[in-house]
Amino acid sequence: MSKYTGMGILVLITIVVVTVTAFSMGCTENGETDLTDDVEIVESGTVFNEDANASEVTMEQNDLIVLKLKENPTTGYSWELTVPEGLTLVEDDFVIAPEDEDLVGAGGIHEWKLQAETEGTYEISAIYKRPWENTTGEEDTFSMTVTVLASGEHDGEDDADGDDTIVDEDDTEYIVGDAVVDEIEILMMESFPLQVSVVATGYLPDGCTIIDGENIDVTMDGNTFNVALKTKRPADAMCTQALVPFEVNIPLDVYGLEAGVYTVDVNGVTDTFEFTVDNVIE
Repeated sequence: MSKYTGMGILVLITIVVVTVTAFSMGCTENGETDLTDDVEIVESGTVFNEDANASEVTMEQNDLIVLKLKENPTTGYSWELTVPEGLTLVEDDFVIAPEDEDLVGAGGIHEWKLQAETEGTYEISAIYKRPWENTTGEEDTFSMTVTVLASGEHDGEDDADGDDTIVDEDDTEYIVGDAVVDEIEILMMESFPLQVSVVATGYLPDGCTIIDGENIDVTMDGNTFNVALKTKRPADAMCTQALVPFEVNIPLDVYGLEAGVYTVDVNGVTDTFEFTVDNVIE
């Protein structure tokens, strides 16, 4: 090996080391771009996905919002996220499930982490489109209203959503609130007299909250069934901050009802069913 060849190899090695060092300074260990600068990253966070579209949430200062939306960049489409002042983008990453990494054209999840910094109410919005195309109004969109409170303001007997606290028979204190219902489906049995139930689906805000099945309140006002669906969680519990889907089947007392159209209202979500004959055995 000539001395010139040896010097060339040494120079090449030096370039590689410098390049790797510079790249590692701009990226996290798992390849995610580090956008934090001087922002303190909060380890825990509340996770939201497409089910949270058009919802309103309340956070405390320094809480972390984790937004996950399905995306497939191979089609040219991607989410364009608008982050208002008062919320800080600390991470922006696209993740493909390990089992799909070798699939050509596989989609994944676009993840953003936002830190709530300043008190106030803010609107997060996103649009799913090809960047080079004009907006037509037919695109898929996402929006969420975020209210940021001062630290500690979200605690107490009543929270920002109007939830209350109760003490159970075992002296355990629970926070009780209204379940967030996305949709309902009315089921009618073919047997006579007819039997009707309503299936309500939605999401719970964390891993500790459950549907309070023992206290589902069903009342009737005229031809409308009003169903109050409540949630509860232990007041002092440390909860995993992730949306949890739920489904609950609620039977309705319909025996003896006359023929007609009836409305079912579950926490503001409504649907109707009809009896063509009186639901009674003569």
